[in-house]
Amino acid sequence: MPDQNLKDMDALRSSEAFFRLLAERAGDVISRHRFADRGDTYLSPAVERLLGWTAAEVIESGFKAFYHPDDRQAVSAAVAAMLSGPPELSVQYRGRAKDGRYVWLESHLRLVRDEAGEPLEVVAVTRDIDARLRLEEEARQAREAARETESRFQSLATTTRDIVIEVDRRGRILFVSAAVEPVLGYAPSELLGRKAAHLTHPEDLPGLVGGFGRGLRDRAAAPEVLEARALHKDGRWIWLQGRPVIDREAGRIHGVVRDITDYKQSQDRLAAERDRAEKALEARSAFLANMSHELRTPLTAVIGFAALVEGVAGLPDEARDYVARISTAGKSLLSVINDVLELSKLETGQVETHLAPCALAPLIDDTVKMFALHAAEKSLDLRIRMIEAPPRVLMIDPDRVRQVLINLIGNAIRYTDVGSVTVEVIWRAELAELFVAVKDTGIGIDPEGQAQLFKRFSQVEASRSRSRGGAGLGLVISKGLVEAMGGRIGASSRPGEGSSFWFAIPAQALLREEQSDGEAAPVFEPVRAGGRILVVDDNALNREMTRAILGVFDAEVAEARDGREAVDAAMVQPFDLILMDIRMPVMDGLEAARAIRDRVGPNQGAPILAFSADMDFQVSEAFDGLVRKPVTAAQLIQAVAGAARAPRTAA
Repeated sequence: MPDQNLKDMDALRSSEAFFRLLAERAGDVISRHRFADRGDTYLSPAVERLLGWTAAEVIESGFKAFYHPDDRQAVSAAVAAMLSGPPELSVQYRGRAKDGRYVWLESHLRLVRDEAGEPLEVVAVTRDIDARLRLEEEARQAREAARETESRFQSLATTTRDIVIEVDRRGRILFVSAAVEPVLGYAPSELLGRKAAHLTHPEDLPGLVGGFGRGLRDRAAAPEVLEARALHKDGRWIWLQGRPVIDREAGRIHGVVRDITDYKQSQDRLAAERDRAEKALEARSAFLANMSHELRTPLTAVIGFAALVEGVAGLPDEARDYVARISTAGKSLLSVINDVLELSKLETGQVETHLAPCALAPLIDDTVKMFALHAAEKSLDLRIRMIEAPPRVLMIDPDRVRQVLINLIGNAIRYTDVGSVTVEVIWRAELAELFVAVKDTGIGIDPEGQAQLFKRFSQVEASRSRSRGGAGLGLVISKGLVEAMGGRIGASSRPGEGSSFWFAIPAQALLREEQSDGEAAPVFEPVRAGGRILVVDDNALNREMTRAILGVFDAEVAEARDGREAVDAAMVQPFDLILMDIRMPVMDGLEAARAIRDRVGPNQGAPILAFSADMDFQVSEAFDGLVRKPVTAAQLIQAVAGAARAPRTAA
């Protein structure tokens, strides 16, 4: 028997050596925990890689010293459970590393018993599960976040009125939120599997298909906003708007669509209102044009005949005074009519500016001279001061500038009884800006009155006797004209000391070459004796007045009552000049002028002047000039003299 004992001891030593060899080469930590008096405890060197402690340090201090205090009970409970239960189990706990941190470990424990069934040892295989647990925790948190997101999504999809929808590449509805029911009347289950195209209005389907196609072709493009009508369950069409997102990898299209039916209906109402407003504006414009013609045409006769009577030799002084009053009243009425019509054009945005090369100094001088007589009657000193003289020629709208000057100078003289009215001109070259101020020594304006300036029908004397007249529109019109020219206007005043009204407008100076290379001024030659002038006007008084004024030319004057008669007359005999009214029955003046130009005849190249009471009328290619009604005898004579040519010889 001694020999057998020796063999058993050798076998035991061999198995022990083999165990230690395997343990020391393993990556996991392998340990043997012998029960009391049953042998030595063993711990593989891998523990140092795991926790930083050597095996000897752990064995010397005891394993429990390296367990987290909160986990020691769990490890002891696991060992105790093996003694009375399954021989193998796993336990997770935290082990203290040498650097002080705790690392999550997992030990797979196996209880070994001797031949008599008594506990011999516990063999443990321990590994680091810290990284795994972190990943599991992150995954758990991600799952939780996903559940929360899904929950919020489901909540939003349930509570919002916006419809969340997802379709596949064939347009079949894969998902639609509960919001579809209050919008379209369908329960979500009724729409699943149906094609969205079957619910889309036929007129809107091409637009949707095109939008999806563009999205598929251009991967970098942002999702496009699309609108279409969808069929409600009760048969109505509901406008929907959405920005579909294409998921190419999943082969799906998803997005959020909303009901914009109310918005669309409001847009339709606005469009209808806009159309009505535009038609009303057109009607108003037509009315204003007609009123301009109807009011200014008789005034042409009133002012024209008054001027003719004033020129009659031997007229008694009393009669001459009466005629002068008629002329003054007619001009005042014309001024009011012009103001009202001009204001209407400003309110409807019909005022256009026409830039042209203009010699500023003569324009200002001529405008000031218009008020010379009125200023002399009040013994006012009317003067011009060129503080910074502008270039000889500026690009401005001369007609609008003259109109503003007339309003400002007229107001200054109206409200000045003693002293002077001065027009000051400053050229601001660095700003390419023309600054003009009209200063007076008149009654001035108190702060309350200044606050009312540039408002419609507002006058300094509105609460007084209104002895100075005026419609209170001049400043409003001036403000609109200046702003239409891209400028600004303002005023300053002190009661009893006078006022200063100013405006500043952009004004480009022409280059010297442009100033010097202009066309030569035309030489006006009056119509020679024996010449022929055709006067075309549907108003008999205007024809008679025009004939009387043109008597200065000693020319033959023919008349036509409408455009058709004018064309017929122009085909028969040549004329040195044709004065053509614009608004006439049968055929208007513009149509008649074009007919004369287009037909081969004796007057195809004859000068034709538009003779119009329309303030909006602009000269077209069919005319050689424009004479606006009412017109003074001097203005008409000058216009005719400038446009007429030598009489034609008989064919």
